[in-house]
Amino acid sequence: MLLKTIQIRMFRNIKIAEIKFGNQFNIFYGNNGQGKTNFLEAIFYLGTVKSFRHAKNKDMIAWDQPAATLQCSLADNGLMHNLSITLDSNGRQLKVDGKNVTKVIDYCNTFSVVAFSPDELAMVSGTPEQRRRYLDRAIFSSSPGYLTLYYDYFRALKQRNKLLKLRNYAGIEAWTEQLAVAGTRLISVRNRYIKELAGLFFKYYRDISGSDEEACLCYHANSISDLTDQVEVHNQLFRALAESSSRERERGMTLKGPHRDDLDFILNNKPIREHGSQGQQKSLVLALKMAEIEYLERVSGRLPILLLDDMTAELDSTRTRHLMQFLTEREMQVFITTTDPDTVPLANELEFSRFHVASGRLV
Repeated sequence: MLLKTIQIRMFRNIKIAEIKFGNQFNIFYGNNGQGKTNFLEAIFYLGTVKSFRHAKNKDMIAWDQPAATLQCSLADNGLMHNLSITLDSNGRQLKVDGKNVTKVIDYCNTFSVVAFSPDELAMVSGTPEQRRRYLDRAIFSSSPGYLTLYYDYFRALKQRNKLLKLRNYAGIEAWTEQLAVAGTRLISVRNRYIKELAGLFFKYYRDISGSDEEACLCYHANSISDLTDQVEVHNQLFRALAESSSRERERGMTLKGPHRDDLDFILNNKPIREHGSQGQQKSLVLALKMAEIEYLERVSGRLPILLLDDMTAELDSTRTRHLMQFLTEREMQVFITTTDPDTVPLANELEFSRFHVASGRLV
């Protein structure tokens, strides 16, 4: 998959931009605060209809403007596609090859993109919400249909929490059952994805660290002891909801379920959050990202486009070298932001394009 061109109008501080990209490395460089990351965010939004900075749609429209538009052309296994998105006060309009698309799932089957940002390097020591957010985004990248399961669960959660908050318990049993059914599906898909990733994660961590340390990745369901059987997952989740019923009514919220689950990073049988150095934590996240990319290639038959936001400032030279070797071997198209393009360690034979950004413009 190759992103050939992009057109941006009134997105963040980018008033107008039309860019033709190279097939390998594309580097956006310039001083901090000039809008380099906005170009990566535009690319990511075209592929996922989401911001990797977790921004709301209205915040991505340029100040005092009614709408923002994003368009791109991309090549996928010899076929050309054109995507476009318009953001305005009414929401968003999606088009694939000139035709309106109403379902995000249908739109996101076209463009595969993965982002790696400084926020993710802090994920191991960060909050469970950060890790859940990463996990949901990674699964969605490999299986856009996951979005339906995600929405089903959070729709039921919203309705159940509304009843708990209003202390209106009539009908709450029906929503509890819907939550247990949707939650079981969500837990099962998340757990299966992590199991698929675990072997790759173990391998890449050893490659990066150059050691025989054993890195393990586990899905931690806060109310489930047995994740092997879907019927048992449903029964345990339903039982956990029943057992926490009185506390939920006191607090006005649902206390059990996959919205409170976590992702555990284990190194040599110890939780890395409590025992690992900052360097080990960065190696773990880098290994996780490499595993995600390889898994995505296996299940989809195509390599995603990768966005690296200020990674050379966050990773030391050894980890950066491992990452660049990984990307070069796969001949991936990569987009990088940096304050200094000379800090990006690219081999002389590699093709790269540079784009100097100042105040949201290419100069």
